[in-house]
Amino acid sequence: MNAPNSITVLRVLLVPIFVAFAYGHTRGSALAAFTVFIVASLSDFVDGYLARKYEIETRFGRFVDPLADKLLVGAALYVLVDTRGFPLWAAVVIAVREVAVQVLRTRIVATGRDLPASKTAKLKTIIQICMVGWWLLPWEELNPVHWIWLGAAIVATLYSGAEYFNGYRREVVARES
Repeated sequence: MNAPNSITVLRVLLVPIFVAFAYGHTRGSALAAFTVFIVASLSDFVDGYLARKYEIETRFGRFVDPLADKLLVGAALYVLVDTRGFPLWAAVVIAVREVAVQVLRTRIVATGRDLPASKTAKLKTIIQICMVGWWLLPWEELNPVHWIWLGAAIVATLYSGAEYFNGYRREVVARES
């Protein structure tokens, strides 16, 4: 296993640590959960950078890296809904998009092709990470910035999901023509 893939696996292993801190119910544990979330999120950029720089991208990495992101963000959304007043509808919208794109990615990989993350999907990930990070901080109460980040994340999530499915649909139509 190369370094980028090892970092991706480490990100998956950080998810239960994040969840344990997130349920600690103290300001210190909330800050620890935020820190673990940010470290895990930044590791996504590090593994991608290393894979591209040293030309050691693998099918494993192209498949597992986005899955690791989804596990981390999914765990964070669960915690936020359960403990911080995050709207369930927003978590469902984000989760449905993530699952749908992962199913699409799995179907494509099963045919021997790849579905790498698009630039829009990478931007969506950055916006989701910023939004989740903001919501994870131990604020005394929700403020307008919470809702601005949430709105941006929902728009980016829906737009990038539509982009994936439209691209897949165009590819299928082109193959059938």
